[in-house]
Amino acid sequence: MEAFPLNTIKETTTLNRTIYTLFSIVVLALTGSFSASAQTQITDIDDSIEWEVTSTGDDVGEVSTWRRAIPGADVKQFRGEVILNEPVLDILLTIDTPEDLHKWVYFCRDSEAVPPNLSYMEYKGVWPVAARYVTIQSKSWIEDDVIYISSRNVDEAGPEHDNMVKIREFSNLFEITPLGEDMTKVRFTTFVDLAGKLPSWLANAVSSRAPYVTLSGMRDLLEDGERDFSDASVDDLSSVAQDKDGLRRLLAKLDDIDDSDPLDPNDD
Repeated sequence: MEAFPLNTIKETTTLNRTIYTLFSIVVLALTGSFSASAQTQITDIDDSIEWEVTSTGDDVGEVSTWRRAIPGADVKQFRGEVILNEPVLDILLTIDTPEDLHKWVYFCRDSEAVPPNLSYMEYKGVWPVAARYVTIQSKSWIEDDVIYISSRNVDEAGPEHDNMVKIREFSNLFEITPLGEDMTKVRFTTFVDLAGKLPSWLANAVSSRAPYVTLSGMRDLLEDGERDFSDASVDDLSSVAQDKDGLRRLLAKLDDIDDSDPLDPNDD
């Protein structure tokens, strides 16, 4: 068999290295992490920006979703809303169980509690986009009989990984409205900066699918009854019920709530 000339082998090796370098640059552009000195920018809910309806639920248990563009962001801010035939305490306990978040949160592949009061989540990667991770802290309050749970990323807490990209910004707000003893409206609004340039198809998929999959996942998990909350109380809640006395007073009023048409937006 005739041997390749030495100069041909060198040229081939150089070409392969060039192709590999170019490929690596492309992948890093799509998956690369942000600078460690980059400052987290918290995106608040700005209702001066119009929402785009992406799906409409016409019955109890059906999810409605919206999204809207945030200037300078690849992923649009998204919102989901659903009315569930579930007690408000069961919903709060579901949100307050970090080790179950991966069972219902969109694209979440792993989750756990980070003592004393944080939650850690990992999100699946879709080639060529690397997996993401984030550690969040939540606070809660009650206003006009609505329970609010706000969660933000905490960069200096939780585990660190070299083979995944840390989410640059995570801003999430749950608005939980009891409609009766066994009926609750759940709305959540999220903005997430995944860090690094994303393909447009993935950015669009996140903003359109995340609210639907997340709330459907919560609904299905509660319906399956995997966790038994029948003996649970307000005292079993952590950061999603910082005002436990206020929550007890709200729960005590549920007998007096008469929501004849929970899907009527003017009947809250």
